[in-house]
Amino acid sequence: MRKRFYGALVLGSFLLAGGIVTSCSDYDDDINNLNQRVDAVEKTLNDLKAAIEKGVTINDIATTDNGIVIKTSKGDFTITNGTSQAGCTVEIGPNGTWVINGKDTGKPSKGADGEDGKDGIYYEPNAETNTWWKVEGDKKTDTGVSYLAEGTITAVYDKVNGELLLNGVEGYQGTLVISLTTGLKSLVFQPDFYYQGIEAMSVGTYNYTEKTVAKVNADDDFSKDAPTPLKGVAMSPGLVANYHMNPSNADINKIEKLSFISDDKDYTRSEGGVVKATVTSKEAKDGILTVHAQLTDGTIKDINTDGKVTVLALQANYKNAEEKVDTTITSDYAAVKAVDYNDMVLAHADATVDHTKHLYATAAEAIKNEAEYEIVWNHEGMDVAELVQTHYDDLSSGTSVHEAWDVNAKSGTVEKYGFEYSYELVGYHKGENKTSESAHAAMKGSVLRPQMPKDGKQQAFGAEQNQAEVNREPLVRVILRDKVSNKIASVGYIKFKIVDQAAESSVLLNAQFQFNDKYTVNCTENEHKLEIAWHDFEEDILAKLQELGISKEDFHTNFKLEGGNDDATQYDGATATSQPATKKGIVKQTISDTGAEQTEIITWTLKNNEAYQLFKNNEAASVVVRYAKEIDATKHIYQYVYVTLTWTPSERNVTPAGKLADSDKIKEYWYATNNPTAGSGYSDIHANVETVGQIGANDEFKSDILNTFVGNDVTVSDVNSVYTAFQNDKLTKEFKFVDPQGTDLTPVTGNSGTQYEITVGKNGTVLYANIKGDLNKYEVVRLINQETPAAGKTIQQSVLEYVDNDVAKDILNYADHKDLDVKETFTAQLEIKPTNCDWVPFTLDNNKFFVKFLRPISIIDPNDNTFTDAETGGAKRDLTLKFVDWRDHNFDGTETKGHNYYEYYGVNKIECLEKDIKTDLNGTSGKFDKLLSSVTDKIKFHFTEPTYQEIQQGKNGIKHYFGTLLYENNGVTVGDFQIQVPFDVTYDWGTIRVYVVCKISKTQAN
Repeated sequence: MRKRFYGALVLGSFLLAGGIVTSCSDYDDDINNLNQRVDAVEKTLNDLKAAIEKGVTINDIATTDNGIVIKTSKGDFTITNGTSQAGCTVEIGPNGTWVINGKDTGKPSKGADGEDGKDGIYYEPNAETNTWWKVEGDKKTDTGVSYLAEGTITAVYDKVNGELLLNGVEGYQGTLVISLTTGLKSLVFQPDFYYQGIEAMSVGTYNYTEKTVAKVNADDDFSKDAPTPLKGVAMSPGLVANYHMNPSNADINKIEKLSFISDDKDYTRSEGGVVKATVTSKEAKDGILTVHAQLTDGTIKDINTDGKVTVLALQANYKNAEEKVDTTITSDYAAVKAVDYNDMVLAHADATVDHTKHLYATAAEAIKNEAEYEIVWNHEGMDVAELVQTHYDDLSSGTSVHEAWDVNAKSGTVEKYGFEYSYELVGYHKGENKTSESAHAAMKGSVLRPQMPKDGKQQAFGAEQNQAEVNREPLVRVILRDKVSNKIASVGYIKFKIVDQAAESSVLLNAQFQFNDKYTVNCTENEHKLEIAWHDFEEDILAKLQELGISKEDFHTNFKLEGGNDDATQYDGATATSQPATKKGIVKQTISDTGAEQTEIITWTLKNNEAYQLFKNNEAASVVVRYAKEIDATKHIYQYVYVTLTWTPSERNVTPAGKLADSDKIKEYWYATNNPTAGSGYSDIHANVETVGQIGANDEFKSDILNTFVGNDVTVSDVNSVYTAFQNDKLTKEFKFVDPQGTDLTPVTGNSGTQYEITVGKNGTVLYANIKGDLNKYEVVRLINQETPAAGKTIQQSVLEYVDNDVAKDILNYADHKDLDVKETFTAQLEIKPTNCDWVPFTLDNNKFFVKFLRPISIIDPNDNTFTDAETGGAKRDLTLKFVDWRDHNFDGTETKGHNYYEYYGVNKIECLEKDIKTDLNGTSGKFDKLLSSVTDKIKFHFTEPTYQEIQQGKNGIKHYFGTLLYENNGVTVGDFQIQVPFDVTYDWGTIRVYVVCKISKTQAN
């Protein structure tokens, strides 16, 4: 049954399996569940149909665990099959063959050009029979081979016919056919460049002098054969133009005719002459219609020389059978700019570097010179196409550059531009011989074969070979012809010498096989096997050798796979001098029994890591192996048959990546860059010592980074589902310090004024500091494991531990916890590095952040230390200071809730640096730019230090005693002035310097 899907999904009949229904309730539940699933499928298909009608294009189809997913330019559409079985996809691969679940079947989806212009054999899926049908011209035959997968959805993505065939859709019997295209509405030219402000395309113009040649054969004397030059020809056979289709999924198969409207538009003046453009082929991909055309008659005008510009507009005659409307759609006009290639000349294919090695221009020239190539008398065929190439003068850069057009005549390059090569033997007589030299050979296409003449005349290709051919010198004429106008562009001559034995090894064939299996990196060493099927071996190796006169029996008997059948030697090329190369996987030969006979199968097996190393930086990978036939063992002369296997994955998934979403972070624990407000952004986190009063807290400086993430774990999201080995639950994650070198994070300054360089060590888990010029490094911060790791967490070493040493403490105490600039509060950058296997890098977006290590306490001068000059016995005052912690909790405030902060933070020493006291005496009030001792030695200060018990527990009724200052003036009376007294306060996490300003009132009664 074949149904085309235009509207709603039709619910077919159902067979309820599983025995007798015993419960109406169960029956109702089953029906309800089934209806719900069918409704969901129906909605998905309706949504897909609506999207297609709006111009959405299909990018890919892929299998899921229980069905398929159709990936479009506007999102995915998932269809399930009601079971836990994965779906099956059938689509056309990059090489034009049908691919099932990523594996190439070898069945062509479109016929190659056959004889008499007819398409070759190809295959198409038949929705009526659900089998492959073989197409040979007008004849279609059912192969009887099903393309359906049992028990699940099969999706056939038929790009040729623009249809998606669905079988096994839950709630529907038969085949659903979804048209993937809509009607064409408009065409918009996509310019290659702008030609003096005009949208334009480039067209190669091949300028040559037309030639004629006489008809020749291999038997008569044509020793004076030479081409006759005629008039100059300018031909542009290779135009390629691109157009945006509206909608982008328009069905190009409904374009009945494509043609160009051409004209020469005035740029400065009017003149005649218009080129003619003939469309030769078309193709569509990603909403772009690509048109190939040949330009004949007339020439392309140039603005600078002709004052004109040649323009083309594409016209499409579009047939919309569903709407029963035929329309003509015309694109916008585009300018055509000619790029000239001049003076095509035939040359030797080994002249890629030396572009002066041209073929002889006349038969006489070739005959009088030494033969250029040797061929053994019993050689089964040398392909002359591999020996020849074309050179031309390229004027695209503005200057003439003589260069090679193609690698060789066999590469097919010139054919793309409307040219072709042909080959024929030219008869001539040498000395008294009555038999032509060229009669001792025959040609089949481009293949030259030595063989005996009969009765002095050339025999058909494949005749008897005999050593009597030795020393004969057949002459081959090569012609490069413009297929569009059937004019000859270039002629060249090559002379061969038939020899008794080969002077060197030769290559008979390089059979090339393409594979398009998808590749996705994973972290196992699973093997991926690529296989040349027996019929491919037959068609592309044995049949090709047969054309060269080498029988299947000869190949099986005399040609051996070098290196052995179990692990063949791999080579660095496919030449007679190629050398063994580093192996990429294992290539082996096995024997397949086809029923009638046995035929070779070649397999190429790669482990996943090997494949990844090949594909991580390359779109394709190739291996070359060879079969060798010994010709002369003593001289090491062999005939080689090379086999090149190339894997170009249709999907190359080698860059697993994900994202650390901000939504995975607990907002209230995160801060914007250098911002003190929690929840202001997601750049920074703040690390601090343990909080006073918490169970077990003892002023350790440890912070678990995971506490800032939702669920106390890091979740990697947005990983493409194709990377099954790199989903969040498969990843091992690590925190690492980012090297600060070259950033503002180093150097840093300590409380002492010392500068330190910050570096990373121990595989990114430790930050070190060293004094500039000193090689001794000291740990500052390290990443350690949780004391009791939480079950199920995917990341370890998540705890930041600030190290208890003098250097680390000096750095920590440089700035107040509110001073958050990177040059103030000590700051480090961290990154999260997810991995599964260490040989596959995983890119994680948004994975870096900063940690600021807050100084645990700060000490503030309360500005209430005042003295009066000339008090009896000197002026004494108890030092007053204000202590706050990293939360701005006042050590003497109510927020302490009865806890002794002085004791918790270990405040144990207050020391006065009396020699560093500064004053504003004899200067500007409030400007402490002079040492008190440098102004006068009559004013003295003395500080009585407190004990740590007095600081923490108090003295003489003072709750917390910080010491006493004694001021004495043994000189003359003074007026008001101030002094700045430095104190070093030591606590658990180092020393903080605080400056206390003491006010001195004028001398009493003065």
